[in-house]
Amino acid sequence: MWTMIASLEPIVQALAPAFTPASFATHSQLVLAWVLCLGKHRLGRVADSAHPEHLRDHARRHGLDTTYNFFERSAWTPSGLAYRLAVLILTRLLPRGVVTLLVDDTLTPKRGQSVWGLGWFRDAVASTKKRVATASGHNGVVVAVAVCLPFTKAPVLALPLLARLHRAGQAQPSCPQLARQLLAEVLAWFPGRRFTLVGDGAYASKALLADLDERVAFVGRLRGDAALYDPRVPAAPKGRRGRKATKGPRLPSPKAAAAKADRQRSAAGDWLWQPVAVTVYGCQRALQAFAYEAVWPTVLGLRPVQVVVVRDPEGRLADAYLFTTDRRARLGWVVTQFAWRWAIEVLFRASKQVLDIEAPQHYSREAVEKVAPWVWSLQSVVMVWYLTAGRDLPEAEELRGMMGEWDSEWSLRHMVQVLRRATLNATIKPKSDEPNELLKKVSY
Repeated sequence: MWTMIASLEPIVQALAPAFTPASFATHSQLVLAWVLCLGKHRLGRVADSAHPEHLRDHARRHGLDTTYNFFERSAWTPSGLAYRLAVLILTRLLPRGVVTLLVDDTLTPKRGQSVWGLGWFRDAVASTKKRVATASGHNGVVVAVAVCLPFTKAPVLALPLLARLHRAGQAQPSCPQLARQLLAEVLAWFPGRRFTLVGDGAYASKALLADLDERVAFVGRLRGDAALYDPRVPAAPKGRRGRKATKGPRLPSPKAAAAKADRQRSAAGDWLWQPVAVTVYGCQRALQAFAYEAVWPTVLGLRPVQVVVVRDPEGRLADAYLFTTDRRARLGWVVTQFAWRWAIEVLFRASKQVLDIEAPQHYSREAVEKVAPWVWSLQSVVMVWYLTAGRDLPEAEELRGMMGEWDSEWSLRHMVQVLRRATLNATIKPKSDEPNELLKKVSY
């Protein structure tokens, strides 16, 4: 059995209230087994790697019922685990201030007639602008916490927090509806905190943003041809019959507003490009932007929003049409916050390439709904451990010296390598053999 290093133990122990004592013992073993497992992370191979000192006889029935029951029959819930994980992240990394949440969905390809919850969904990796590819699998909606720590000198790190399975079919909740449920859970956990929610165009939806809590400021992308209106309602003439106006005249769409700003020749007016220096995708960029207030009735009703049109003078990035429910936000803040959304795409890639979240094959509903959230929680545990303690270990210093030009100390792959090496060093001692066995080897 692997030895849990001293710096990791208190972080894993913080999640103990989410489990029963027996389930927590299995959870602790699986944390190390998943990190130390090489190759495909099928549950049988992961369970075998938890006890490398024993060689399992595959000709007989396996004794891995405890491991399989951890996902299929244990009493712990993904929401209970996510709450303890949220407390761990916020207390150790973000003790104060506004918390930035990222939301998106991802596909984990699966096949099998007996696998619960399968559906055909858009495959973002295989799709292009002209062709939409679909694949069979599980589609999960994930809410992550965005962390930007000064000492990392990295753009943004996304730590998975909550996940829920999106099932195919018109009768099932959509991704924005599931995102609203997840957001409601987070708001109930921390009634005294304020949040910024960042999502792409798919989540600029009435299902998510209608009657949005005042503690949440949403930053997202809107359509270039969105129907926007002036929030200032004109005064109705006296004696005029009929229903009173609830919004002002129609404003230019974001795309039309950008064209209008291009035609502006004077230095005064409402449609003027302004220089904005921001950090996007880890690079300092000099962009141009302008903003105007509007209402978007089809999505947010009559709630005023700030529309931000962004252009790259160098032409490397296409025009971006953003909006935020925080009307006092600065242009640079809106652009930077939306750029943080890319961190959740990095999160998905790391969970698939490093933690092999697509490998486990489960069939029952209980296991399908628990495996992916548990693996994502493990990803957050590893990242919290490295940011708070792991980066100071001698194993981290040793691996930093071997990094290449394109390697990053703050990638999940590097963090897992450090934890794997530290666990091996703590478990395997130079003189760990029995004295009698050592005497036999010397006699030979």
